[in-house]
Amino acid sequence: MNDKRLSPRVLSSIANNKIVAPLNLELIVADHCNIACRQCNHASPIVKKWNASVEETQRTLTLLADVFRCKTLRILGGEPLLNPNLVDIILIAKQSGIGDAVQLTTNGMLLDRLSDEGWTALDEIEISFYETSKLTEAKIDAFKRKGKQFHTRVNVSKYPNFRMTFSSQTSDNTALVEDIWQACKMANVWGCYSLRDGTLYRCPQSIYIGEFADRNFGDEGFKLAERAQLQDDLLAFLNAPGPLKSCRNCVGSSGKKIEQTDLTRRTWKTDLDKPLEDMVDFGLLEQAKIESNIIDDCRTPLRKKRILSKLAKKIRSFSV
Repeated sequence: MNDKRLSPRVLSSIANNKIVAPLNLELIVADHCNIACRQCNHASPIVKKWNASVEETQRTLTLLADVFRCKTLRILGGEPLLNPNLVDIILIAKQSGIGDAVQLTTNGMLLDRLSDEGWTALDEIEISFYETSKLTEAKIDAFKRKGKQFHTRVNVSKYPNFRMTFSSQTSDNTALVEDIWQACKMANVWGCYSLRDGTLYRCPQSIYIGEFADRNFGDEGFKLAERAQLQDDLLAFLNAPGPLKSCRNCVGSSGKKIEQTDLTRRTWKTDLDKPLEDMVDFGLLEQAKIESNIIDDCRTPLRKKRILSKLAKKIRSFSV
């Protein structure tokens, strides 16, 4: 790991007396989901139903906002709209001022449930569009119109593919685990910090590996509580060296590309029963170790495709 070509980590820093995250903070408000995507990196298909409480969210964000700031506070799950107290949580998130913007990330299937108060409080709604969600173009257009009504940006991204993430087989290949950690954009570039039930984690995967891996490595999170050195302790935690213990069951952002599809609860867990070596895209791994700005090629903003489609229709109309 002394190769000078290896790209450096993007660390949290201190500015204006607060920890500044590389990018965003994920606020997990529900573990469960209404679909069961293969290789879901929050393990939603196999976890028990759980919803964040209003009280704990209020306590945690109030405490964290005193010492921490991010670009966007992303509210997600599982499927966040399964939490019956979602609007109250959105209001708390907005009032906390912890992020420059507050975004709801959803598969869109239950977005009709969101009240006008929720729409008003949000800066952005990110719809992750999957073939299995069966969202129609008319429904997406209706959401975009509602976004304009409430001055809330609505972005739609299509995910025809996922990348493999989890393995239930704990790896003893230390060199491979270190390479996966070095290449992981979630941990080292995007700063995918995740807040769940009063505990902050360096990545969402580290929360859920205990749901399927036959090992006991303890909680890898930072429990938020009032303490004299909270900011110093939290910064040291976020910028600590890796790999994490949970990295032995994860391929980070370098997994092989697979078609997005739904699985049953039983087959979802069985699908993880393969070694890390069989799940890694080694070409991507080597590239990611030395390049920081690698685009998420599983995500396609739907807006661009539709604009091109409309432009093509206009061009055809001129040629007739």
